[in-house]
Amino acid sequence: SAPRSGAAAAVSMGVSSSVLDTCLIRDRSRSCCDLDQGSLFGEDAFYRDAFYDCEEGNRSHDAHFAKAREQAWLKMRKGSMLANYATFELKRKASVAPVADALKVCGQPRDALKNAEDLARTMVRSPSKLRDSDDSRLPWWIGNTIEEWTSTELPDTGAGPYWSKGKGQDLKVRCGPNYRKTGTKTDSNGAMYHALSCDAIKDMGKVENIIGGIMKGKLPKQPSNCGESECAGGNALQWSKDCPLPRVICINMMLPFSAGLFGGRGDGGCSFVGLFHITPETIKAMKSPSPPPAVRLFKDFWDGPAGHPASDQKDPDRCLIKRVNTKVKKDQQAGLFKAIAHCVNPEDVNVPDMFHTYNGKPCLITKCGYVIKDPNHEWLEIGIDVRGFNILARKMLCSFRQCLPQTKIHYGFLVQGIEDEDMPEALLCDMYVHGINMLVDPVSISGEGPPAVAAAGAEETPTADRSFSASSTA
Repeated sequence: SAPRSGAAAAVSMGVSSSVLDTCLIRDRSRSCCDLDQGSLFGEDAFYRDAFYDCEEGNRSHDAHFAKAREQAWLKMRKGSMLANYATFELKRKASVAPVADALKVCGQPRDALKNAEDLARTMVRSPSKLRDSDDSRLPWWIGNTIEEWTSTELPDTGAGPYWSKGKGQDLKVRCGPNYRKTGTKTDSNGAMYHALSCDAIKDMGKVENIIGGIMKGKLPKQPSNCGESECAGGNALQWSKDCPLPRVICINMMLPFSAGLFGGRGDGGCSFVGLFHITPETIKAMKSPSPPPAVRLFKDFWDGPAGHPASDQKDPDRCLIKRVNTKVKKDQQAGLFKAIAHCVNPEDVNVPDMFHTYNGKPCLITKCGYVIKDPNHEWLEIGIDVRGFNILARKMLCSFRQCLPQTKIHYGFLVQGIEDEDMPEALLCDMYVHGINMLVDPVSISGEGPPAVAAAGAEETPTADRSFSASSTA
């Protein structure tokens, strides 16, 4: 007898067409087995998407069915994470509330957003005067919101907020030979750019286009000093316009105040902005006939598509997804941007076990990232919008943000390698951030100068206030 499609068979068994619409929905303009890329929860959220019906004897779509095992495995991992999170929440609340309360995604998003933003507005911290006076041409907040920790020892747990320079070490990166088969990783060894400052800021809306817009193209001066390993013949190499790499990199980490089912739309949140300067060693390596693999990878990244400072946010070149080859798995593509966050004191932070499993693991930044390049080739800005992360990640950020003041986190950023010629990977830039509070520490940049201090002689917000638990507003 003639073969019946999956839909026809289901109807014959009494399944309603409305149910079929949810499971077998198909855009008639697409070919038979195209997977749905518009799912709210990501393309791997429901592995039933790999089972669109096909004509009998047609093998052209077999690759989609081969994905079923991988997608089922992803479901198992997500389910395990969710169960771990729910169990922890139940224990933490020490109540007999039903499991549904622990699993609820974000409660009342609008109320949560209002409460979180109201709380953030009431916790105004006077910015510190940390920047050298010779940098007065920069906006007032650069280097004035988070103090640099210069001691060789890490600050005490709970002290902060501070940031400190990274040495490009102790984060796991890919290495060869044959990484595709072995998956071998090694400790990072050096970074191409060193940190200049880290600032926590907020505005009426989401903060983007930092250098070209808010900073009006003004950049920190070139550092005059250098380490022994960075000098050649006693003098540090200086960046010049003929250098094929940018002098300054800006990393804009955008955090929402609330989770939100749809990524906190309308939530201005806050930004942690890091500025990094090219090292003399990187300049020297770039001038060599055979630059190291990581330097070459970043040069290719720098030459790739990017937005213009004056371009619209809808400019396709502005989004890092533009660099993705949709026919190849993202973790198998060279040239994509990655971020690593490694908590160096996990024993001091009370979080679910699954947090430790993913501690220090890299995260590819594609749909939630933007890139803007200076037309004069002196700076590059990369933004990471956590609103674009999956809903579980956003929920956990908001639920456990009261733990952030106890953390010491090493952040690293790099360009992904895959082939032996790309190995080993190396950090583009890195820094440590200690004891931050995403509700208290960001300083409003609205207006022409720093916010007024609430009371004469008021000092920085006390540590007791900084550790305020606001998880209920998430």
